[in-house]
Amino acid sequence: MTIVAPPLARWGMTPVSGRRHRYAPVLAGLALGAGATCGQAAGDAPTRRFSVVYGLSVLNLQAGEATLIVERAGDRYALELDAALHGLAGVFFDGVGKAVVAGSTTRAGAVTATFRVDSRYGGKPVAVALDLAGGRVRSASVEPPPAPRTDRVPVAPEDRVGVVDPLTMLTIPLGPAPLEPGLCDRRIAVFDGATRADLVLSRGTLVAVTEGAYQGPALACRVRWVPISGHRSGGSNVRRMADNDEIQVRFAPILDGTLLLPVSITVATGWGTVHIEATRWGGPPPASADAPAEAQAQGGAQAGRPGVTVRLPNAR
Repeated sequence: MTIVAPPLARWGMTPVSGRRHRYAPVLAGLALGAGATCGQAAGDAPTRRFSVVYGLSVLNLQAGEATLIVERAGDRYALELDAALHGLAGVFFDGVGKAVVAGSTTRAGAVTATFRVDSRYGGKPVAVALDLAGGRVRSASVEPPPAPRTDRVPVAPEDRVGVVDPLTMLTIPLGPAPLEPGLCDRRIAVFDGATRADLVLSRGTLVAVTEGAYQGPALACRVRWVPISGHRSGGSNVRRMADNDEIQVRFAPILDGTLLLPVSITVATGWGTVHIEATRWGGPPPASADAPAEAQAQGGAQAGRPGVTVRLPNAR
């Protein structure tokens, strides 16, 4: 739901593609079922699980759905996102898939260890694999790779340091801190295997959500997408996203207030507004949740099961 966040992911309906435009986030984007487990955690920390179902709409027309499952055990976490386009979007864009992440949390925030995407778009498979240590990318692969373009900005070695994956960027570790506007003041460096960008959160306000699957206090943030490398400098989509000041995300606490997840993501575009909103908040994960996310993140998704294309918006 590729805060595609922008959505903050390709699931957030930002046009991208390997050889042509693809719609896939957050939250992106953004977006955004199956299950996830953290595996054996350090010490005896109990494993806690939380699931959210998101609906995607464009011009108030339903266009897709996603299930996000979060697990935490001590300082370790696992995320799993299943998504598919349907309705009118499903007629024009064949997009379905899964993304899984495993990592740990520190005082500075979440630290990705592994990130895997297995997706199918337009009948063609797309796979992404990232392995990181301490925020530094150790290995990265994208199949098929981005098409060569003369205006593509090279990814420098320093662009692969101090980064998280496009799914972890949807979460904000809260710890003992209270919910307050200053939590929006952050810059998140994200690498999707081919492109590097920063998500700049700002202008935080506390709001009361009174309708929908979640009702309670929430943190509303404005988001700017800042391309760093791997993108096409002359791409019109890149310019539109970089200039877009109408990306808004509302976060709400889960797991005893230790983590913030998006309740909703709104992206204003030239052809309409994209909404990603929680339609179910909490409750048991889907019955098919029987495959550990951490194991899948380390070994890839099961054969034959597609995964969501969760990437930063770019113009391939």
